[in-house]
Amino acid sequence: MTDSTRSQDVAITKAPPRTERFYSNNELWYFRTREQGEIGPFRYRSEAQSSLERFLRDLKDRLESA
Repeated sequence: MTDSTRSQDVAITKAPPRTERFYSNNELWYFRTREQGEIGPFRYRSEAQSSLERFLRDLKDRLESA
């Protein structure tokens, strides 16, 4: 931090900590979204990733058609 930067200025510009989008629990996979929270379970991480991609595509389509 430079002398001309106030500590509160630095705190404002820092991004909030990110949580991991994918996680497993009891050998099942889930992903998190801001809109719908926890989505799953999936047997494989790749299934969770595919489902997230589909979710994001659908969300984008809805936003573009609005």
